[in-house]
Amino acid sequence: MEEIEIVKQMFTEPKPSPSVLAVGRERVVRGTRGRTRRRAAPFWAAGVALGAAAATVAVVTVGSGGSGAPTTRSAIRLSAAQEVLAGAARNAERQAALNPQPSQWVYYRLVGYDPKRQDHVYKYEGWERLDARQDASRIEGRIVVHGPRNPGPEVYTPLGAWRRLAGLPTEPRKMLAALRDQPGLSPDDADSPDERAFANAGELLWNSPLGAPPKVQSALYRALGTLPGIRVDKSPDAVGEPAVGLSLPHTQEILFDPRTYQYLGARVVSDGVQKKRPQPPAGLSATKRKAWEQQGANYRVPPAGTLVSSQLRTLVKLVDKPGNR
Repeated sequence: MEEIEIVKQMFTEPKPSPSVLAVGRERVVRGTRGRTRRRAAPFWAAGVALGAAAATVAVVTVGSGGSGAPTTRSAIRLSAAQEVLAGAARNAERQAALNPQPSQWVYYRLVGYDPKRQDHVYKYEGWERLDARQDASRIEGRIVVHGPRNPGPEVYTPLGAWRRLAGLPTEPRKMLAALRDQPGLSPDDADSPDERAFANAGELLWNSPLGAPPKVQSALYRALGTLPGIRVDKSPDAVGEPAVGLSLPHTQEILFDPRTYQYLGARVVSDGVQKKRPQPPAGLSATKRKAWEQQGANYRVPPAGTLVSSQLRTLVKLVDKPGNR
């Protein structure tokens, strides 16, 4: 059976009848009486690399026909990545549905890591209009509004990304097909269709601080859970926030809170491979561009496993005007 169908069945399997549960409960009590219970360690404490494919194990269960006779059946054991994504899906389903408007604002608190800054770890709070035509920040105790300005491509605005996500199908195969073909997004380093789907999902989630409609965001996480080879990074983030990162080769990590599975942001970790020559930032004068090109460090590839950058939104709220929290 295909993995998608297996995951579907995992979440829709009917519960046994009360009489069957009673028989099974009594057998468990008899079998465990006198034993010491040991709390299982969380999955990210195992220290074992796990693939994204679900493992099938044989277990003994109480028969569903009401006779109480034990039967052997296959059960699904989720990988670490699937546990995170399943938790994220459940968390998304519990969120309130929003109806954001272009004139509304999003308030956020952000923490980040950038080794090129004087202070590698930085914190920031700000407001952005959902159509990205204005933003605001607190300067010396006052709320200062910047803009209006040209917002750029719609998919890079909070409302544009929210609408792009809202329009995605919820069936897993169709969801992945749509994520692989996202106009205006360009995950440069993605080598495969699966990597492109994963990278596009991460970029859309970051561009939309409000996330997506609960049903769609839940479906997105469940669809990503069917991709093989997702890696789990349990390292605490450099900004001091607990985070668990998921990635495929050649993609950024998508970060989640390890307790609530709330989406947090993105982390870039070097794989030690430079696929193309880095380019200087746009807008530099000829003099500054030449100086940038003469800095050998700008072309040096960090060793594999080196943290390149990270950004996490620790709080996000939909508000009506800048200054509101």
